[in-house]
Amino acid sequence: MKLMLRQIIGFLFTLLLIWSCNSGNNQEKKEITEAQVNSLQRIECDNMLIELSKVEADTFGEVKSIPSDFEGCLRQLDSLTSNEMKEWIKCLPDGEFSRYVHHGFGMYLRNNWGLWGDTKLAKNLYEMGILHPDDMTGIILDSYQRRIKGEDIRLQEQLKYFQDYWRKNGMPVDSILQKLNKQEK
Repeated sequence: MKLMLRQIIGFLFTLLLIWSCNSGNNQEKKEITEAQVNSLQRIECDNMLIELSKVEADTFGEVKSIPSDFEGCLRQLDSLTSNEMKEWIKCLPDGEFSRYVHHGFGMYLRNNWGLWGDTKLAKNLYEMGILHPDDMTGIILDSYQRRIKGEDIRLQEQLKYFQDYWRKNGMPVDSILQKLNKQEK
């Protein structure tokens, strides 16, 4: 509660500061760009993370089992994430959570969920059309962030993004997806 109050006060102070800078007598009022808003939001989220680290609430729980499917990943992430960390994740602009934790917590998930291997989860995600373990955790983490924010996870959009990336880099994505579709039938 105290952390949330600090966050709200900080956000209101930031907005007041921006407003006061733009409200000069002879100055033309300017709109705040999305990039400026995102930058301010990142600063606020960074401050929140600093506060979380002071009370040692900036960590995730330990993976004790491998989920079998995509929804299981989201459920397990929810159980690994404290309420304080969820507030931090909600604070971040869309996609920032996965970028922020990709090399640390993301790698931990890839290794502990067996995404580099032949696990049921890795096969399930591959059959969904997620062709690389880094992409698997990226999609899972972005989807988790959107879900706890109450947003649509836009799974098909995410799949298309990574499949287009691999197409541009010479991977035969279409033939892989065709093979996967034939195996399903």
